[in-house]
Amino acid sequence: MNALPVTSATVRLRRVSTGLLTALVMGVASLSSGPALAQSVFAARVNGVGIPAQRLERQFEALLRERQIHIARLQNPARARELRREALDRLIGIELLGQQARALGLEADDAAVERAITEARSRFRSAEVFAQRIAIEGHDEASHREHTRKLLSGERLAQRIVDREVHITEADIAAFHEANPALFRRPEQVRVRQLLVALPADAEPALKAQARSRIEALLVRARAGESFEALARTHSDAPTRQWGGALDPFGRGSQPRAIEDAAFALAPGALSEVIETSAGWQILQLDERIAAVSVPLDEVRERIRRHLHDGRGQQAVEREIARLREQGRVELLMPL
Repeated sequence: MNALPVTSATVRLRRVSTGLLTALVMGVASLSSGPALAQSVFAARVNGVGIPAQRLERQFEALLRERQIHIARLQNPARARELRREALDRLIGIELLGQQARALGLEADDAAVERAITEARSRFRSAEVFAQRIAIEGHDEASHREHTRKLLSGERLAQRIVDREVHITEADIAAFHEANPALFRRPEQVRVRQLLVALPADAEPALKAQARSRIEALLVRARAGESFEALARTHSDAPTRQWGGALDPFGRGSQPRAIEDAAFALAPGALSEVIETSAGWQILQLDERIAAVSVPLDEVRERIRRHLHDGRGQQAVEREIARLREQGRVELLMPL
């Protein structure tokens, strides 16, 4: 089971119900079966439909971008073959789902295709720029339209599979929460105020000394009893000045080390020494220390439900692809 972190009450989830097929083949929407890819060299055939080798290369590049792998650093031949095979499997999957959707009468109609294309076009500053982009990717208008139809049709089939096979019960949710206590523990946090005297990264020693004298004078005033909040509102160079220097609560690992160490060493109401950071000179006041807490089931019930639904939905679609592949005719035409 993939990790389900809930620090700061946030759960990173993978959506399945909408756009599942697109997620499954990450990056395939930018691939083409259009004229620029019309060639006799195929990487595979799926029930007689060829997958051009050039399309495989583009999907391979998309997979590298997804994994944040620079191709120049991919020096392990076995790893490169593994990733290229994964890219081909994704292309085979989209073709199998598209074909099955058509056989079941789930093919997207013209209106749905037009809506999807209109939405995609709206992300570009002009229709001309959009046309240039799809041309670079190997499409003309007609081939782009049919490729969009295939993607939408496959998504319809994927949604039908999920609706039919995935049902998350309250018992499932409770069992996941109980089995993964570490995922539902919010670590200790602190709530602090900051006062910053900003400095450019290349500040001259004289300017740094001047700024240091300024913040030390402010620290003296705060220690003498002046309101830290008022001092921050008036003198801080940080955007938080409008809130009296208040930062959102944070745990360890989310702030620069110098800030984190100083904040967690303070007692409530106490002031730090002057801290040097990349932004300049800072002082902190601790407002509150928030104890670590286990997040109760009621707070995360729906997020667990979505997590389980999405994960099981992905598995259901992958099982259907495996079934279609077993029953169909998939020919691998290139050594991988």
